[in-house]
Amino acid sequence: MTPHIDGDGVPDRCLSFTIRSTWGHFKRVGRSVTKQTYRIPPRTTVAGLLAAIVGVDRDSYYDVFQSDSSAIAITPLADLRTINVPTTGLGTDPGQDVTQTSGHWRSYQITYQDTTKDRQLHAYEVLADPVYRIDVAVEDTSFHKSLRDHLKNGTSVYPPSLGKSEYLATIEDVTIDANPTHKPNADAIDSIVPVSLSETVPQPGVSYGVERSPAIMEAEQGGRRTTRFDDYVFTKRSDKRVKVADKADLTPVQVGDRNVVFR
Repeated sequence: MTPHIDGDGVPDRCLSFTIRSTWGHFKRVGRSVTKQTYRIPPRTTVAGLLAAIVGVDRDSYYDVFQSDSSAIAITPLADLRTINVPTTGLGTDPGQDVTQTSGHWRSYQITYQDTTKDRQLHAYEVLADPVYRIDVAVEDTSFHKSLRDHLKNGTSVYPPSLGKSEYLATIEDVTIDANPTHKPNADAIDSIVPVSLSETVPQPGVSYGVERSPAIMEAEQGGRRTTRFDDYVFTKRSDKRVKVADKADLTPVQVGDRNVVFR
């Protein structure tokens, strides 16, 4: 049965799974030289990951993940730590440092990158051993059924990865049709929490992280555009939870043994 999402953004059932990889990289928008990463995969990245599992075309699935027809909760299951990895890149722009074959009246003249010049050094900030628990519900019947079947059978059309295609990921511990239970008095949240830092309660020895990342996209002529960004708070240690103040306007629910907030 297809999930139904209520007015508070809480589904009556959801799919849950754990995804892990050796490395992860979710490139922050607005950075061009140093490739910094979000600590948490943006909601739009999770949507792309699920679309890859189902195998739908690029720019064809954004309506499935609109705010009133989908719900996603993300819980880090490992400490969030990063390292910097220097890489050497070779451009593919034929307008830069190219060379050409001499050609012949009976053959083509080929232009290609001169590999002896101008390689660029890029520093990538990458997540080490990232692990996340994803809870997701979509009201699109066809997409839900296909995603449900792929997760249940351990298959995917395109291989899942965490950010970059070379960071292949493993999906495990799948739960089909988990039932979120409202926990209105829960003040300690395991998942990331879509609130501002001022709506959290400081704890001794606990460091909060804050991010703002793309959440909703829509297709437009020639591509796509982001229509909503989300701010959220998380803890950098997987054994700690975010404590929220009473004034926070949230609808926490319990999925399994975790308190999460869908967005």
